[in-house]
This record gives sequence, C-alpha cells and structure tokens, in this order.
Amino acid sequence: MKQFQVPQFIDVEDKILGPITMRQFFIMLIPFGTGILLSFILSLWLAIIVTIPVAIGAAVFAFYRPYGMRFSRFFAAFLAYQLKPRMYIWKREGAPRVVFENSPGGGERPDVHEKRVPKGGLKNIKGTIETGSAYKE
Repeated sequence: MKQFQVPQFIDVEDKILGPITMRQFFIMLIPFGTGILLSFILSLWLAIIVTIPVAIGAAVFAFYRPYGMRFSRFFAAFLAYQLKPRMYIWKREGAPRVVFENSPGGGERPDVHEKRVPKGGLKNIKGTIETGSAYKE
C-alpha cells in the first residue's frame, strides 16, 4: 500500500527571509517604496518625516499580533464593530417612582401577618430533594 505524507502545519506561513514571511516582506516594501518616492519629490528631511509614520504603521500591520491574530484581521474586526449599527435588546426607561407617605397613625400595619418558618425547614427540603421525597424526616 502506498503511503502519502500529509502536511501538518498548513496554517503556518512560509518564511522567505529568516523569520520574515512573504506577507511581512511585502508589507514592509510599502514604506521603503514610499520613502524612495518621497525623497525624489520632497526634500530629504521632509521625506523622512513623512516616511517614519508610514513605516511605523506598516511595521504594526506586519509584525504586531494582538490576541494571536494578524493585526489586519484585528483592525478589520474593530472597524466592523465600530461602524455597524448597535442593536439594543433592552433599554431601561425611566420607571415611574412610587412615593409612600407616612400615615398620621404612626406607622402601624394593620393587615400584615408574619409567617414563621419552622426550624429545620431547610434541612427537610434538602432531604426531600435528595431522596426524591421517598423518605420523610
């Protein structure tokens, strides 16, 4: 029977120059080309000032990996989250406040009956739940 070699790490990008992948290499070509182009158009010091932020931005897109994902994917998710309309399932609206005034009688509560819980009631409920009410204590 023929045996075939199965690729194991298909999600790892190929390295072309040391630890740099092809994607990182092409992203870093952008500030390099921008710097050369601007050095012909502008004076050298102005070209350097403009190229430095472009190089920093390209380095972030090429090498920074927040939460283990590429920065381009992270930035796209951030933009999608910020630009999509928010859908609020529940918004708390100002509920009308109820104000109780004290009666001149002094705070008596005529129709209030206090219900006492018997001692050991929680233990009885626990036993009923555990045994499926097969035994009564």
